[in-house]
Amino acid sequence: MKTPRTIENRYVVEAVVRALDLLEVFREGEELTLTEISQRVGLHKSRVFRLLQSLAARGYVERSADGIRYALGVKLIERAACVRRDLRQLALPFMQHLHTQFNETVNLAILDRQEVLYIEMLESSHPFRMAAAVGSRSPWHSTALGKAIVAHLSEDELHPLLQAERLVKLTERTITDPGQMRRELEKVRRRGYALDEGETEPGAACIGAPIFNHEGRPVAAVSLSGPAERILTNRREIVPALLAACREISRRLGFHQRSVANV
Repeated sequence: MKTPRTIENRYVVEAVVRALDLLEVFREGEELTLTEISQRVGLHKSRVFRLLQSLAARGYVERSADGIRYALGVKLIERAACVRRDLRQLALPFMQHLHTQFNETVNLAILDRQEVLYIEMLESSHPFRMAAAVGSRSPWHSTALGKAIVAHLSEDELHPLLQAERLVKLTERTITDPGQMRRELEKVRRRGYALDEGETEPGAACIGAPIFNHEGRPVAAVSLSGPAERILTNRREIVPALLAACREISRRLGFHQRSVANV
């Protein structure tokens, strides 16, 4: 996993990059041996061992009782929880307002590799509703949440997400062609929000919009989801309210608004 040297990264500290590479090879709940980590990260075992020892000393990785396997440590989980908690606390009042206004399920999610991770959800009181549990995941490419975030990633970040084998078909409407998905993401950028019209679950629909941080990076998305008939019928009312909420959340994260979307 050799990091190419460019003008942009000439000030990057290689040891820090390698340590982060190590942390990123772990999947959720996974324990790995030194050999497995070395193979995944593409570094010699002696170097990986030294990096692991440094990370373990600060609590970012933990070693199993038998000393053979490593897992992500409590410190890393604490740091991630702080970021998510701050975002959740900031977004929650705006989500509650949307929930009161439309009585549809309101979701807050972040992008985690090829999936969206739900970090907050306010469920509709309608008998027929859509809801995902907090902590659950969905493929990014079939969800309005995922498309709303991914549409604003850099080309370097976008390219691996658009590999055809990763665009798994969930319904007849799921977009699985990379070229078609690029066109879809361009549409999302142009209008400011994303749609899921039966792409994750037949008969369901979702409208999602991105949240940006102070650097202009998409860090999360908020969506309203429910039966397609209700969501799409109310689309003209939902979209401006959703965009206004996401703009204000982004503003409070330090982002300066620069666009107005088309319904």
